[in-house]
Amino acid sequence: MRSINFQFGVVGLNSCSRTGAFWRKTTETIVMCVFKLHKGENDMKNNLWFLIVLLLVSCSVKKNEKYQIPQKVIIAGKIVNVDPEKLEVKISANQPGFSQKTIITKIDSLGNFSDSLEIYTPTDLWVTYKTNFLVLIHPGDSVNVIFDGKFNQRPEILKSIQFSGDASDINHDAAKFQQMYFSSPMYTNWDAKTKAAREYDVDQYISYLDTTQQKKMELFQNFLHEVAPTEETIIWAKTYIEEDYFDALVMYPYQHSQLNNLKRDDLKIPSSYYDNLLKRLPISESMLISGYALSSFVNRFHYGYAMKNVRDELEKQKLFIDGQNIPPATFDSLHVYGIIKYTPDELLRQLVLTELFNQRLETSNVSLFENYKDIIDTYIQVSFLKKPLYDLYNKVKSSLEDPQIASDAILKKLNGSSVDQIMENIFKHNKGNIIYLDCWATWCGPCKSEMPHSKKLMDQFKNKDVSFVYLCLDSEEKAWKGCLDEFKLGGQHYFLSKQQSNDMREVFEINGVPYYILINKSETIVEKGSHLRPATVKEKIEKLL
Repeated sequence: MRSINFQFGVVGLNSCSRTGAFWRKTTETIVMCVFKLHKGENDMKNNLWFLIVLLLVSCSVKKNEKYQIPQKVIIAGKIVNVDPEKLEVKISANQPGFSQKTIITKIDSLGNFSDSLEIYTPTDLWVTYKTNFLVLIHPGDSVNVIFDGKFNQRPEILKSIQFSGDASDINHDAAKFQQMYFSSPMYTNWDAKTKAAREYDVDQYISYLDTTQQKKMELFQNFLHEVAPTEETIIWAKTYIEEDYFDALVMYPYQHSQLNNLKRDDLKIPSSYYDNLLKRLPISESMLISGYALSSFVNRFHYGYAMKNVRDELEKQKLFIDGQNIPPATFDSLHVYGIIKYTPDELLRQLVLTELFNQRLETSNVSLFENYKDIIDTYIQVSFLKKPLYDLYNKVKSSLEDPQIASDAILKKLNGSSVDQIMENIFKHNKGNIIYLDCWATWCGPCKSEMPHSKKLMDQFKNKDVSFVYLCLDSEEKAWKGCLDEFKLGGQHYFLSKQQSNDMREVFEINGVPYYILINKSETIVEKGSHLRPATVKEKIEKLL
């Protein structure tokens, strides 16, 4: 019995991994108690049991972390002077480690709107109507916002904004910060930013960033003086304004090279350059409220620091040149373990790993998750990351194992929508064919840059049972016809009205374009997403043939 007590106590200690003077002292006391028990000092038993129970309770407190289940957030409000031609508002909740959660909400003729979504943690979300602004939310909040819809610039909208309901105080403060920030020349002077990225060398650019950031922090101090915001708004605003520095830092090598028509190896960036990202650490849960800025930093650190270090190691060993010479399975291993090795902050490590697995799952790739499930269970501990990641895996896995069920669910949602007849027409005219749906927009640069690849793909499947269908969303009809004349694409082309575009995005969960939908000969949607680009989808189509 004594040995069982001892092992039980050690298990508790290992699972807690507590630090600090109190827990070190508790550990020492338990070890001494066990040692004395084995020497026959039975009068110590009660003290030992008390300490073990205390430790186990502390473990349960640690495990009983915040943000274990998602809670509904209601976003409602009114747009004064609503544009009768624009009766929708887009709401996009930022989720560090994951993609934005976006909903398109109808606006009635009086300007009223209301919708809800579920979140695990406090964060911010973009409300988009002509332009966008950030609103701070917590799980369980009901937020009401009123603003003037006649404006299409952030400062003017933010001047008109009014909040009520939950989180109204912090949102009034946050609106004031955004008004000050988006009015500042440090934000609006894009020419100066472009000039710096084009003309400065690495040392000059770091000096430029330091000087610019100092001015932004002066703006932040003015905000504190004028508004006297709550502690939560202070954390949100500081996290937001500091992210400018890290965004610009990571993007400089790409911008400088592009603006000066340089090749990848022409610009020599010292390895210490990206060490500046470490200035952001540590990452705390209190920073989750600034979901937009934190999401951006997770991505910048992932590819600008962790993977940069992995690539540097491989290049030193002559093993890596632009991703070549490394088998995919080996690269996956280097990617996963590189994040673990080069991310010193515990919460940031969990966020970066979550981003990697989420990105793969969003491309319907479950192999990375399945191959590294032990890593997920070991390193991603917080519920607000692990649970939604597992939920996404189960959803994708289910869809892959039985695409018919997933397809039926989507097609059922089509019934009664404004795009129902369009899809019926597409199915009717392409019986027995594989259908490759390309959802695009005339204003979307990446969409148009894919068109030559799409034309090439179409030629590769000429005289085969493959139909290419193009759905133009959220565009002007005149611009659509101009693009068709420019690209001279074959296939079948549909121009969708605003309502049809809205319904298409809602039914197929389209958060951005380009977006592709692959449908087999049985009219089953087998895969969808922005990853099904014309240059990479050939193999998938061949398998369906």
